[in-house]
Amino acid sequence: MTRLVLHVIGTLLLGVLLCGAATASAPEMPLEEGWEYRWGDSPLSADGVPQWSVADDATDLWQPMAGIGNPPGRNQQDNLWMRHRLPVGEWLQPVLFISSLNLIGEAYVDGRLIYRHGQLDEDGSGSFAGWVWHAIELPVDSAGEHLYLRLHSTYKDIGLWGKVAVMEKADVLPMIVADTRGDLAVSALCMVIACLAGLLIIARPQQWRLASIGLFALATGIMVIAESDASQLLLERPLLWDYLAAISYFSLPIAMALMLEHWLPQCRHWLLHSIWVAHLAYAIAAIGLALLGLTSLTMAFPVFDILLLVSLSLIGLILLRYYRTYDTDQWLVIISYAAFAGVLIVDMLVAHGLVNWYSVPVNLGALAFVLVIVLISIRFFARSQQELSHLNTFLEREIDARTKALEAHAERERERASILAVEHHKSQELANLIDRLQGSAALESALHHAMEAMPDILHPLHGAFYRPDPKTGNLILATAWPDHHQAPDRLNPTPPIRYLSASHPRASSRPVNSDPAGSVGNSQHASAAGGSQQQPHWLLPLDIPRANQQFQRLGVLYLLPRETQRWKMAHSDRTLQFIEMGLGRLSLVLSSISLQEELATMSYQDGLTGLHNRRYFDELMAHEAAIALRQNSSLSLAIIDIDHFKLFNDRFGHAAGDAVLRNVSRMLSNSFRDIDVVCRLGGEEFVVLLPGAQAEDAQRRISRMTEALSESAFRYEETPLGTVSVSCGIASYPMNTNDPNTLLTLADQALYRAKAEGRARIKIID
Repeated sequence: MTRLVLHVIGTLLLGVLLCGAATASAPEMPLEEGWEYRWGDSPLSADGVPQWSVADDATDLWQPMAGIGNPPGRNQQDNLWMRHRLPVGEWLQPVLFISSLNLIGEAYVDGRLIYRHGQLDEDGSGSFAGWVWHAIELPVDSAGEHLYLRLHSTYKDIGLWGKVAVMEKADVLPMIVADTRGDLAVSALCMVIACLAGLLIIARPQQWRLASIGLFALATGIMVIAESDASQLLLERPLLWDYLAAISYFSLPIAMALMLEHWLPQCRHWLLHSIWVAHLAYAIAAIGLALLGLTSLTMAFPVFDILLLVSLSLIGLILLRYYRTYDTDQWLVIISYAAFAGVLIVDMLVAHGLVNWYSVPVNLGALAFVLVIVLISIRFFARSQQELSHLNTFLEREIDARTKALEAHAERERERASILAVEHHKSQELANLIDRLQGSAALESALHHAMEAMPDILHPLHGAFYRPDPKTGNLILATAWPDHHQAPDRLNPTPPIRYLSASHPRASSRPVNSDPAGSVGNSQHASAAGGSQQQPHWLLPLDIPRANQQFQRLGVLYLLPRETQRWKMAHSDRTLQFIEMGLGRLSLVLSSISLQEELATMSYQDGLTGLHNRRYFDELMAHEAAIALRQNSSLSLAIIDIDHFKLFNDRFGHAAGDAVLRNVSRMLSNSFRDIDVVCRLGGEEFVVLLPGAQAEDAQRRISRMTEALSESAFRYEETPLGTVSVSCGIASYPMNTNDPNTLLTLADQALYRAKAEGRARIKIID
């Protein structure tokens, strides 16, 4: 890097010195008129010299040429010969200076090769070698001779381009330095801006929006130096400079679109985003294909120019759409953008020969655009700093206020932490209570354990728990704490109230049958009740859900919140919410225990027929057998079985069979005394227990039932099912056995005999 900088400085100093020394040399002579051309490539002589480079070659085939490039009649020709008679002058070391030629070529004087750019093969073809300026050294004795140029181009243009003149060799370097010093200054300034933007982004990543300015400045700086004639003085690598120029040129619209997105947020249109994405994709594809040798770099420029022209037009339409919304800074951005876009379009027209050649100040247009953006950024930064200063002052005041608020908040948080610790401890006690209650089988037992745990869980609050009196509806005192607290013996009914407090009553859909003032039911505690009237108090019900969205009230919790060292009235809402949550959890557990009790009760009933089930029969049988033995009273038992019921189910289906079971059960229930008990043993078997009845009594009642059954034609839905018959076995104590506990076995034997004799009959055990 140091060597390159020294080389640049040395070259510039040499150019300055030569500028002063060249004042006495002969003036340059333009050669932009008087050229002749000839399409195609010359055949080679035996010694490899092109025959067209000799003066006596068929002069009548050369045609006059208007200008210095693109003569008529190309017809897809890639080879062109041009010639011009060299002027006579007083040059010490004459050279032919050419700004650029398309694309590669050789120079001859009287058959002698004096210059070559690129490499032409025998067929006159070759690869692109870069767009550079040329200083062709002319032989001293070549004045008046023809100069021949053998050119090859696959580009849309062929021939010479820019400045063409014979001049002193010593004047070339000063001329290039003089013509490009502005380019060098612009490039250096753009590079500095790009570096500053990069450093700001590194220092403050939140300033990433400066990347668009940095990208544009970097692309402009590289493009200016790469397209400048001074680039060859810095590093003689034409193709490298052309690739750098292409990359930077293709990057300009990307950076421009990104800057417009940043500075004109109202113009963030999907089309603007698509434009820079399309240019990025094109730049990657064009450079990549050229590097891979799949296409020529020269062919990428015409396509890009068309794409750029379309993009500039579309961006202009987007900007025009929102013209009413711009502020002063945005108008400056738009004006500078329009000026630079105009410079690019003019440069494009010159490059494609649509207007006469002259040096378009693209570098100045780019510099102006960058400077405007930088100035606007500085203004924006200055305003931001001023606003930041005001904001800092405001924040200092806010910090003072917030500090005081935070100190107060910290104190509240300490109190809250203490409350949370207490709540955590109480939650653990409640969880332990619930674990103990899970093992309770009876609701009253579980409620008794809960009342025993209330004083510890609700400490330090004073309170009591009241149970409803099923006769009067009043709430009777069940327990109170602490020991010295004298709570009312009972609470009188009140309107529906969920929570009651001397200061904050809350309405509810479920009533608490209690006096809002805690009135006393007897005179013994009148003074205590009177005291409680002057204090805030809470009444919270303990309910469990029942069927039909009803609730069963188990009791009411009566609390007197008093400030202590561990509890403040300021925490009353939170404490009340915590207690309500605990009551909710307790209610769920007690509801589960109550439901289990109900299920145990329901386990004695058959779900299909509504009769008592086998479990109930077993317990009843043991009970009645004991009574019969103790009182020496009669006890009869009959087992009834529906005949061929399995075949019935197979024929009509189980749903029809269930309907028949329900009808038979109903007829059995209606055929016996109130003291007789009908149970379903299982399947199609039923058992009837007849306390105090003889076997003949049982047979008589069952006979009436079977007669009615034989006359009953069953239907299920619209299907006739016909009639069914039953078989019955009867046993009686003490007629058939001395042990009433064997009646079921004996009746079952009698039933077996009835079925064996043909069914549809009643048998009494022998």
